Amino acid sequence: MMKTDSLSLAAEKVGEILGAEMELHEGFWQVIKKRTIKAHTSFDMCVSWSLELSVSFKPSTHNQLAINKAEVFLLPEELASFTGAPIQHPIHFPSSFSQRLSTERGMHCIRLASKEPPEDFAKRLTEALCVLS
Repeated sequence: MMKTDSLSLAAEKVGEILGAEMELHEGFWQVIKKRTIKAHTSFDMCVSWSLELSVSFKPSTHNQLAINKAEVFLLPEELASFTGAPIQHPIHFPSSFSQRLSTERGMHCIRLASKEPPEDFAKRLTEALCVLS
C-alpha cells in the first residue's frame, strides 16, 4: 500500500487537477462536483441543469497505483466528445481500464474504472470534461 504521506500528496495533486478538494472516506479519496449545463430553448428562454461528477480512488497493493473510479452524467449530444477526448490524450489507457455506459433519466451515465496512478486518471478525465465546456 502507498504510504499515508504519498497518498495525501496524490489526493492533493488529483484535487488540483480536478479543481476540487478530495475528501478521505473510509480508506478511499473522493470528490463530488456539479457542473451546470445551460441550453437556450428560444431567444428569451434558457434552461439549466446541474449534473453530478463523482471521482474516487483507493490505494492498491502495487506501488503508486490506485483503483480509480468516476461516474459522469452527460447529455446525449456530449457523449461523442467526452469519449473521444481521452483517446487523443498523451497518457495512454492502462490495460486495466473499463468503461460502462447506461441511460438514466434521458441522460447518459458513463462509469470509468482503472488501475493506474490517480494523477494520470484525473488528467485524462479533466481533458474529457474540458471539451464539454
